[in-house]
Amino acid sequence: MPSDSASFSRRTKMSLGLSPWLLVGLSLILGLAIAVLAITNTSREKHYMTQSLLNRADAVIWSLEAGARTAMGFQEDNQLLQSLIEETAHQPGIVYLMVIDSHGQVIAHSEQAKIGTTVPDDLAFFNAQPAGETHWRRVKTAKGEVFEASRLFSPLASHHTMMMPMHRATTSALNEKTQILVGLDPKPFEEAFNTDRRNNLILASLVALLGLGGFISLFWAHGYRRSNRLLKDTQALAAEVVTCLPLGLLTCDRGGNIVMANAIALGMLGMANDHFMGIPLKSLSGLDWYAIISILGKNEKILEKEMELDDSKGGTIPISLSASQIRNEEGLDLGYLFILRDLGEVKQLQADVRRNERLTALGHMAAGVAHEIRNPLSSIKGLATYLSGKFLNEGPENTAAKTMILEVDRLNRVVSELLEFARTGTMILKDTDLNVVILHALRLAEADAKIQHATLLFSPEASLPLVPLNEERFTQALLNLLINAIQSMSSAGTISVSVAIEDNRRRLAIAVKDNGRGMSPEIIDSIFTPYFTTKSSGTGLGLAIVQQIVEGHNGEISVTSQPGVGSVFTIFLSLRKTGWDDK
Repeated sequence: MPSDSASFSRRTKMSLGLSPWLLVGLSLILGLAIAVLAITNTSREKHYMTQSLLNRADAVIWSLEAGARTAMGFQEDNQLLQSLIEETAHQPGIVYLMVIDSHGQVIAHSEQAKIGTTVPDDLAFFNAQPAGETHWRRVKTAKGEVFEASRLFSPLASHHTMMMPMHRATTSALNEKTQILVGLDPKPFEEAFNTDRRNNLILASLVALLGLGGFISLFWAHGYRRSNRLLKDTQALAAEVVTCLPLGLLTCDRGGNIVMANAIALGMLGMANDHFMGIPLKSLSGLDWYAIISILGKNEKILEKEMELDDSKGGTIPISLSASQIRNEEGLDLGYLFILRDLGEVKQLQADVRRNERLTALGHMAAGVAHEIRNPLSSIKGLATYLSGKFLNEGPENTAAKTMILEVDRLNRVVSELLEFARTGTMILKDTDLNVVILHALRLAEADAKIQHATLLFSPEASLPLVPLNEERFTQALLNLLINAIQSMSSAGTISVSVAIEDNRRRLAIAVKDNGRGMSPEIIDSIFTPYFTTKSSGTGLGLAIVQQIVEGHNGEISVTSQPGVGSVFTIFLSLRKTGWDDK
């Protein structure tokens, strides 16, 4: 598994297109380039400074040679040369001027006191210089560092044909390997060089800072973009999680104003989806928000506390409330978090479990009672039948015996229904034509319908898919609904059976509708309870058995009724496992 740093670098590179290490490398390359440019520029400035000093020395030497060539035609000794040197040495930047012979003896000097002296330490340097070239060096003197340039001094080199009379000593001295030395003060040039170097360094530093600042700004800009993108991704993820939560989630700030709420919370509180921001939480009805916030203000949490939330329809919703304060890493209070969980389905499931437990216990008891009762009933019925044959047909004894037989048959019917209700286990379902099942149930109910002068209506649907059913048990459920509908009529009426495909072809709705007496809401709430009946001779197990059979088919049953108008019982069966929804 990659480390966090490697993962971060990879995410950074992927999100920005540039690696942070690449930016560091570019910064180093920029720094090296600037350093090389600065060094190159400094070297070039030194070269220019040296060349400038050398050019000036050449100019001084050439001017001395030109002056010497001009003056030697009018004077027979070297006094004029000395004068030229002294006058020329007065120019700014010239430290000294001298002419020396091949033995190092000073022939002329800008300081007369040094004429005739020798410079033995410099003989090797001067004698080694090729003729016609100017050579330079830096020397340390009492006056400081001096830029010294030397060249063969030949004022007569271009005047071989001149016929001017000259002093023999002077001519002899200047025709030897004579050197002229110019000592220049390099300080003005060095100061200019230092100024240029300082300016170059400042400029290089500014360029480096600008370049580095540019890279850092680029890195920060990319980092900001990355952080902003990650923040948006995190916000989108959080919003998606909050939206898809099967719980109501609500947050508010420290002032108690709503900041965020998902659709489930808004639905539970009866609020609009786009008008909840900034609404004071305490202004909402449904819960005692003052008491809840007061508890949270004491640094306490509320965990899975069952409460009742008043809904907008005037009823109540059982909920589980969890709440806590929201704090950041520094412990600063940012607001409050509330999680609302609707316990309606949980309560209904708990009620269904308790009901199923009671029904199971009742079924086991009914099976035991039915087994113990049926044998005595058989004996009683046999004895009553025997006695009815011994008495006169119209006598009271015969009537009593027949009454006994009828009551025994009624008890047997009650016992049979008890045993039917007590039947448990998974039903074996197979694909069945629902039209055939409905027609079979209608045929079984025809005799009772004729007695009550009721009309049975049903139009088979040829486009219906095959439905997974237990044909025998589902026929029994439909028959019980039809018999109940027939018995609810006091006079002739109509009972219709219809089938419809609903919920985008995901379920079937089988409706049994009558125009009988109808039922009140209080009766509707109890009609599926075992042994609840409004009939004087009913057992109260018919509709309980119907519900049991429908649930065994993974279906649901509902009823709508209005007194004096009639009732509609609707069975819903899922089609998801039939392949019909894929067509």
